Amino acid sequence: MSFALTLTAKGQFTINKQLMDHIGVKAGEKVLVKKQSDGTLKVESAKNQTDIMALAGSLKNKTRVKLTDEQLRQAITESYVRRGMA
Repeated sequence: MSFALTLTAKGQFTINKQLMDHIGVKAGEKVLVKKQSDGTLKVESAKNQTDIMALAGSLKNKTRVKLTDEQLRQAITESYVRRGMA
């Protein structure tokens, strides 16, 4: 399945309704474009992504897991790699 995008004079892409419906976004919502390791681009809705700051305090008094700063950095890095965001 292919979709054509139009690049405007302002350097912005116009996404047709068929593609918007396919990725599940509405006008005004954000879309993520991720470069894959093979050079292709992956287009997806940004609304399914979790903002890490929204998680602040969510584990308060609910877990006994203890991680060092380095272990936490490694876990975050691995998460980005799995999502193709590295």
